[in-house]
Amino acid sequence: MAVHDAPRTGPLGRLFRAGFHALSALRGARAFHPNGLLLKGELHALRRDDLALPSEPVAVTVRMSKGAGLPGRVPDALGLAVRITAADGAPWDLTLTTSAGRVLPRPARAWTTGRYSSLLPYRTKGGLVWLSARAETPRHAEASLDALRRLVREGPVTYLVETVRANGHRKPCATLTLQEVDEDASRPAFDPMLNAPPGWELRPRWLTGLRERAYEGSREGR
Repeated sequence: MAVHDAPRTGPLGRLFRAGFHALSALRGARAFHPNGLLLKGELHALRRDDLALPSEPVAVTVRMSKGAGLPGRVPDALGLAVRITAADGAPWDLTLTTSAGRVLPRPARAWTTGRYSSLLPYRTKGGLVWLSARAETPRHAEASLDALRRLVREGPVTYLVETVRANGHRKPCATLTLQEVDEDASRPAFDPMLNAPPGWELRPRWLTGLRERAYEGSREGR
């Protein structure tokens, strides 16, 4: 067994899986980000030199959520998950969380303030790259799902998606436009490790192994 596989298959990995299984079963929902809103949107790539995003605008499913599931407008680590359906029908999942810098989640007071980050970097041909997003829509929506629903119903909400290098250099790579609330959609289980685009690999491997065990436990607990 390779060293970087140990957290996934060893005692620590089993502990993560069991813990998230229990928490998800207790809640009857995801262990983290249990409360969210599904939305229909469009992703429009601005450039493809770092990440192989679809060259044409594509319809996407988006879930915005509160990380700890705190009620109402209480600040929380807010989540932005995007599912892209590739040409072969396979899903690509990107998940971002409001953050301090690139790697630390941070509670936010509104869906349209601060930055979202992938927290973990992707290994690409050009090196390590984080994904980041920030709202370009000037309208404000406090950190409640009702406020988010009203915001999207008032008109499209746009986020600028950027790549961020280890040295902090940012480049715009896509725009994400939230177009409408999708009340009738099924509830997809977003998983950035299981549904990574070809050639993208979240790092470091030991941490992604633990994260995947947590995702597995949460899925089974539900």
